[in-house]
Amino acid sequence: MHRTARATLIAAILVHTLMLISWRTGSWNPLFFDATVTHGQRGWDFYALYQAGHNVLTGYSVYDSDGTRIDMVIPGGTYTPFRYLPVVAYTLGALFNLVPPIWAYRLWVASVEATLLLCAALTWRLIPDPNRRARLTAMWLCYSPFYLELYMGQFSFVQGALVFIMLLLALHDRLDTWFDLTWTVSVLWKQNTALLAPLMARLGRWRALALTALAVMLTCGPYFALYPGSLRAFGRNFGGEPPWFQLGNMGLRQLAFDALWSVGDTLGIKVPPALHLGVQWGIALGFLTLSLSLTLLDRRPDVVIHIALWITTFFLIYHHVWEHHYVMLLPVLVALLTRRDSPFLWAIYFLLALPTPFYLIDPHGRVAVLDAMRWTPIRPLWQDLAYHASKSLPTLLLYSWLAFGIARQVAGEWRAGRFYLWPLWRTHR
Repeated sequence: MHRTARATLIAAILVHTLMLISWRTGSWNPLFFDATVTHGQRGWDFYALYQAGHNVLTGYSVYDSDGTRIDMVIPGGTYTPFRYLPVVAYTLGALFNLVPPIWAYRLWVASVEATLLLCAALTWRLIPDPNRRARLTAMWLCYSPFYLELYMGQFSFVQGALVFIMLLLALHDRLDTWFDLTWTVSVLWKQNTALLAPLMARLGRWRALALTALAVMLTCGPYFALYPGSLRAFGRNFGGEPPWFQLGNMGLRQLAFDALWSVGDTLGIKVPPALHLGVQWGIALGFLTLSLSLTLLDRRPDVVIHIALWITTFFLIYHHVWEHHYVMLLPVLVALLTRRDSPFLWAIYFLLALPTPFYLIDPHGRVAVLDAMRWTPIRPLWQDLAYHASKSLPTLLLYSWLAFGIARQVAGEWRAGRFYLWPLWRTHR
């Protein structure tokens, strides 16, 4: 192993060790909006699962967070409401209720850390070249959104690990039962991978589509029937509220809202809500249409590239993208760099791995503590835009890189006279 590669790996291990120390001490909290606005109270997202599990055991809906009705058991009484399919609550959530909430949270953090180390170990075994092996393994260890994953007790990294398994299987051309089962589990766990359904259809993975649909119906259908209103509560995840200032939202749609508002503020005009809403819908439908078109038109779809395309699409179309969500792009970048040592991809990784400029903009955390719930932008406005662009713009560049590569393949097939649309599912082999 070259000395530079060895030094990179050692530095990554050191950074990760400091990350784990900070999880206990909070020394990194000022770097992150979410850790600042929660006043150092760890586990907000995990306690949503814990409380939902307790609701199951006490006969209330997993989506009920009204403290006047349910028995609140989480520390401090403050947490984010449960937003996932009920199967996760009445299995894992109920199981965690066997221990006190603080210990349940610690067990979850240990599980997420173990999952990270497993992904790093799989990467180490995947790459034969010792220098590239060290660099790619180091990617897992010094990725700043992972700190918030541990701090919030989130579930995104487990989803990222499931995506990584799918990518590994695709890298080895193993589109088999394990590939199908992994996708099904990921949809039950955190529903953003349902975006891969068009790719599954394009690949002719009808068994995977049927299995996933059946699993969702059998594990969640009876629950929704037993608890009237729970299906409507779950559906609110996809409806969203009218766009407004959300300092913790790091998605492209939030950046678009802030940019449009900033233009109106500079010109001294009030942008009508209908225009904001139209831009939001335009972004979501535009990227969905483009991703769907690229998937359907590609005669010989590269499964790794198309999985990467659809996972990246999520960050561009969803209305609530928090900083910790970006751990789900880490396995995508590792898989892409496994096949191609691209300076462009390394630059994207570097931008996503760094913390946002939140601390540089507001080193004392006044915006997060005082203004987060007053729905005001960061001042001056260019700082607000720079803050929100720090994650969404690199993601948009990654999506553009992936989409351009697929489009170039489709165009090549067209020029060669081998382009046709039907039967779509028989042309990928």
